[in-house]
Amino acid sequence: MMMKECLYCHRQGPLWFPLLELVIVLLAIIFIWVTIGWHVSLWFLASFMVLLAILFWGLAVKVNMLEVRLSFGVGIINKTILREQIAKVEQVRNSWRYGLGIRLTPHGWLWSTSGLDAVELTYHNGKKFRIGTDKPEILLNILDPLALNGVKAQ
Repeated sequence: MMMKECLYCHRQGPLWFPLLELVIVLLAIIFIWVTIGWHVSLWFLASFMVLLAILFWGLAVKVNMLEVRLSFGVGIINKTILREQIAKVEQVRNSWRYGLGIRLTPHGWLWSTSGLDAVELTYHNGKKFRIGTDKPEILLNILDPLALNGVKAQ
């Protein structure tokens, strides 16, 4: 579906990703070089890192009047939430134990790439979903269900 006018468009790249890639690359090269051989290790490692980068490089959040669209990397992993499903939004802080990526937490699903700040969506059916972001105040104001109808919450 084509995205209408974007009220909020933000891509948050993970701060930890380049460091993690470097550590994985070094450990994999050493291990595979010792056990298999140098030429095989480079192809294996290059393939793995390209796949990882394509799938998980950054979290894009796009909000228009009708929906919230989330996507990791180039968009293969994505989710669309209709704004009419959202009953309540609030700014929250995640526990470091919840980790990064796509996680099932005690507070529902969490999509995050870095940091602990998030905006929690509560659906009309009571289920919850958290979007990790480095700009929680802006996302919170855009997603406020009352703002959808032109009325600002007190």
